[in-house]
Amino acid sequence: MSACDRSWTIAPTLAWFGGFMVVGLVLLDGGVSALADRVSARRPRSAPAAGPAFAPRVRVAAADDGEDGGDPAPHVAVATPGRAATGSGSASAAPASNGPLEDACLDGTPAACKRWAMDGFYRAVTQEKAGKLGRPVRVSWYGDSVIATDAIPGRLRTKLQGALGDGGPGFVFIVPPHRFCAHEAITRSSGGTWTTHAISTQVAPDGWYGVGGSSAESDDGRSSIKLVAGTVTNVELYYQAQPHGGTATVTTDGALALTIDTKADAKAAGYAPVKLDAGVRDIRIEASGRVKLFGVDLENGSGAVVDNLGIVSVHVKSFATHDMDAWTGELAHRSSDLVMIMIGANEAQWLGPHDQDMKDYAAHYGKVLGPIRKARPDATCLVVSPTDQAEAKDGAYPSRPVMPVLVDAQRAAAKAAGCAFFSTYDWMGAKGSAAKWYAKGLVGSDFQHLSQKGANKLGDAVYDALVAGLARYTAAPGT
Repeated sequence: MSACDRSWTIAPTLAWFGGFMVVGLVLLDGGVSALADRVSARRPRSAPAAGPAFAPRVRVAAADDGEDGGDPAPHVAVATPGRAATGSGSASAAPASNGPLEDACLDGTPAACKRWAMDGFYRAVTQEKAGKLGRPVRVSWYGDSVIATDAIPGRLRTKLQGALGDGGPGFVFIVPPHRFCAHEAITRSSGGTWTTHAISTQVAPDGWYGVGGSSAESDDGRSSIKLVAGTVTNVELYYQAQPHGGTATVTTDGALALTIDTKADAKAAGYAPVKLDAGVRDIRIEASGRVKLFGVDLENGSGAVVDNLGIVSVHVKSFATHDMDAWTGELAHRSSDLVMIMIGANEAQWLGPHDQDMKDYAAHYGKVLGPIRKARPDATCLVVSPTDQAEAKDGAYPSRPVMPVLVDAQRAAAKAAGCAFFSTYDWMGAKGSAAKWYAKGLVGSDFQHLSQKGANKLGDAVYDALVAGLARYTAAPGT
C-alpha cells in the first residue's frame, strides 16, 4: 500500500506560520516600514582617518553614480557666487542654492540679506577650525527609521570628523527604543529591567522624553556603551530629577566617575557632566531605585559630533507628544549648531496630494520647528526632505503622487520657520527616481530605506552642500 498523501496539511500550516510572523514583526518593530531589507545590515566603522581639507565642492546625483559604495565617481561642480558674511551687518546678494540646499534669509531680503539660516553652523565651524569654539561642532539629526539606522548620519559623521577631528559619538540613548535605532560609533548592551518610551512607539504619560525623543526607566538596570574606535574625555548624563528618584552611577573604563541622586521635590531636567583627565572607551551606567534617563553625551574637547536622534515610525505628528517646554529646555541645553530633521517616509503612505492636507501638514511641521528655533535662535535648523517614494502598480513602480506636494509643504514650513531646506527628492532626480535607484541597488524594495551605497551618496551630498556654503561664508569680506 502506498503512503498517504499528506501534502494538503503543509500549505495551511506554512500560511498560518507566515501570517503570525508578519503580525509579530509589525507589532515588535513599529510598522511595516521598519522591516526594510537594508536596515538589518550594519556597516563596520573604523576610526575617522585624517580627512581632506574642508574645501568646497557640490555634487549632482545620478542613479549610476558611486555604485561601489565608497566615494562616488567625479561629480559636476556647481559654481556659486560669493556672498557677504553675515554677522558683519553687511548686505549681500542672494546666494545661489548649494545644489539641493536652499538657504533662508533671516534678516533683510534675499537680494540684500544680513543674516542667513545656515550662518550659525558656518560660524561654529569657522570658530572650531580657528580653535576658538571650545567644544566640538554639534550636529543633531532627527528623523524616522531612514535616519534611525545611522547609515546616513554615520556617513556624515565620518566625513565631518575626517575634516574637523573626532569629537566623539555625541548624544546616544542609554537603551534604544527600538532594535533598529543604531549608532555606528558605539556598541551597546543592557541588563536588568528597562522600560523605554519614545514619541512614536510607547508614549510617556508625562511627555518627558529628553532631547532625543526617548527615555529609559529602571529600578535595577545596567547599560554598557563601548566606543568602536577612539576615546572621549567628556561624559554627561541626561536624566529626569523626580520625587522618589533613585541613584544612577557612571563608571568609565572600570573607574567610578559619577554618582547621581535623582531625587527632587518636582520633576526637572537634570544633567551630570564629568571631564576626564584621560580618554575612555567603556562607559557603564547602573540604576538603583526609580531612575529615568534620557541619554548620555560622549564627546571630546574639539572636532565634530553627529547625534543620531532618529526613531522608528516617527512622523510629523509624533513630536506633539513632547511636553514642549521640557523639550525646548533640553534642546537649549544640547546647544547644537545644526539641527537637521528628515521625516516624511511614513506620511507619504497615508497623505493625499490635496490642498487642505498639505496646509495641515505644513502647519504640523511648523509646530515641530518652533521649539528648535526657540531653543537657540542663533543656531541653524535644516529640513531634509524624504526621498522619492514609489509603489507597485500594474507591474511598474510609479512615484507616489503625493511626493512633490509633500516636499513643497516641507519647504514652505522650513521657510516660514527660518530654516534652510535640502530637497533630497529633487537631488535624486524627482519623480520616477525611486524606481531608477532601486534598479541600481541604491534603495530597498520598500522604496524608503536606502542601501548602504545610497546612504553614502546622500551623506556625501549633504556634506558637499555644507562645504560649498561654508566656502562662500568664509570667503566673504568681514568673516
